[in-house]
Amino acid sequence: MSTSHHEAKLATEARETLGSRSARALRAAGRIPASLQFEGRDGALCHFSIDEAAFSAARRSEASLFDLDIAGDVKSAVIREIQFDSMGSVVNHVDFKGVIRGQRSDVRVSISVTGTAQGTLNQSMDSVEVNCLPKDIPDAIEIQVGSLEPGTQLHASDLTLPDGVTLSEAEAARNEAVLTIVEAKAAAPAPAEGEEGEGSEEA
Repeated sequence: MSTSHHEAKLATEARETLGSRSARALRAAGRIPASLQFEGRDGALCHFSIDEAAFSAARRSEASLFDLDIAGDVKSAVIREIQFDSMGSVVNHVDFKGVIRGQRSDVRVSISVTGTAQGTLNQSMDSVEVNCLPKDIPDAIEIQVGSLEPGTQLHASDLTLPDGVTLSEAEAARNEAVLTIVEAKAAAPAPAEGEEGEGSEEA
């Protein structure tokens, strides 16, 4: 596996058989079941496995564009979905979406919140779907919350996106709230010295 700032190359091995038993055997051998599908190509799926250590290293380097070597034929792809086990720590399956270099496509990108909110932060979205060229896929969309005043609500349309990146048509149409800053409730004042609390016994 080799990586650059946004890219990683992964070797694949064809899956001879499908099903849960085969998938468990692959994971026990340090491999992850995966699939690749290109939109508009009759829905055909290509099934294979990838090395778990190589994929983990690619994720640590925040790779968002993958070159999958499938029997010598290299296909560019992005991650559509990662399926985890019930504990959320082991990758059970990776679903890749095929892309064409030089052609814009929709891809989901994580949202990174930085800074300290001036109130209670309620985040309702952890990722957003954008449209861009494969080479322009950002590692994450950053939101700096330190300057946001209580009462502020950010929608998808309020996000600051890098050059060449726009919201997908579907995301723009939904324009859901990404996060809200709620004014923190003031703590109740402590009883004055000498005052009896509610329910105290009378002398």
